[in-house]
Amino acid sequence: MDTKTFKADTMIETLQLVQQELGANAIVVSMREIPLGPAWNPWKKAGVEVVASAAEQPSPTPKASAALRPAANPAGVEFVEEKPEIEWAIQPENASGQLPPPLKLKLAHVTETGNPPPAASPAPKPAAKASAAEAEKYTPPALKKIQQQLLQQGTDSALVAGLVEIALETLSPTTLADLEASKKSLIELMGAGLRVQKGAGTFLAHNILCLVGASGSGKTSATAKLALYFSQNLRKSVTWVCADTVRIGAIAEARAYTDALGLTLKLVYTPQDLRELLREAPESELFLVDTPGYNPYSESQLVELGEMLAEMPRRCTYLVAPATTREPDLEQLSAALGVFNLDGLVLTKLDETLSFGTIYNFARKNQLPLSFFTTGKETGRNLEVANPARLASALFGAAWIK
Repeated sequence: MDTKTFKADTMIETLQLVQQELGANAIVVSMREIPLGPAWNPWKKAGVEVVASAAEQPSPTPKASAALRPAANPAGVEFVEEKPEIEWAIQPENASGQLPPPLKLKLAHVTETGNPPPAASPAPKPAAKASAAEAEKYTPPALKKIQQQLLQQGTDSALVAGLVEIALETLSPTTLADLEASKKSLIELMGAGLRVQKGAGTFLAHNILCLVGASGSGKTSATAKLALYFSQNLRKSVTWVCADTVRIGAIAEARAYTDALGLTLKLVYTPQDLRELLREAPESELFLVDTPGYNPYSESQLVELGEMLAEMPRRCTYLVAPATTREPDLEQLSAALGVFNLDGLVLTKLDETLSFGTIYNFARKNQLPLSFFTTGKETGRNLEVANPARLASALFGAAWIK
């Protein structure tokens, strides 16, 4: 490429000389500021020197075909070449005699035939979450069957998931492969999550035992079973205190039980009656107080119960809860009666259901100590001192038989 040098006082004059000499398509190679005039002249003024060359004329190409040429890459890879595009941004010399800003040069890209130019790389995205199937740990068939059985019983799903996780981490592969061995281990684990009343069935901290609960919870039959148990096993002299004097047939039912068991029956209608009865009561006498059934959603009834219990500051209070009650109702019962400092939990009607997840959830969440289990209406039997493993076993089909 032949180049020529042009000098003039200003940039505009120099570029005009380039255009006149080499044409409008001339290519500017370089540009700089130089002094003009003889070297000995100390007052030389500044000028501009531009090196430019004439543009090469492209060889004609067929109109229908693209300008392609084989690349030095492996066979089958071709490139499309586009001529560089030069854009000049030129401004006239300002009043201070400074040169215009540098030239702006834009070069066309070269792309591989058949492939569009690569787009800007997007910001890296976080790794996609693994699917639920991939994230879920492998569960042996025996443990999977136990998990399904507990969920069918109505056991809390979060609790079941935690038990499965513990089993996978602590049990050996041999135990996990054995259905009965896995059941035994989980029964022990679930039983350990329940509290038991200290000394239940062996001694009583006070000589007054009150049973509280909702209507129809089985308090009266539970009172009869406990009266027989304490008189036979603890050699206690038992007095039955019937405060349930409003319900139709309640007094007759209490009298029938006491006559059959040979116990003393006392009726109280007001808190003052109860105060007078217990004022001169001997310490050796055990008083079993059967309170009226209360609606846990009725504030007035709970106030009445509170007034009666206030007359017995030194007492042991059991909450009577049937296994057939819905879990939300059990929670409400515990919340309403829990203000009376409950000491233990008596579970009734365990033989009237085959689903024990609800009562297990209730006992585990509230951590109310288990005291006794009762079934049926027979007085002389079907009373058990609470055993957590017994309740946990019921979740696996070991139900109480009528």
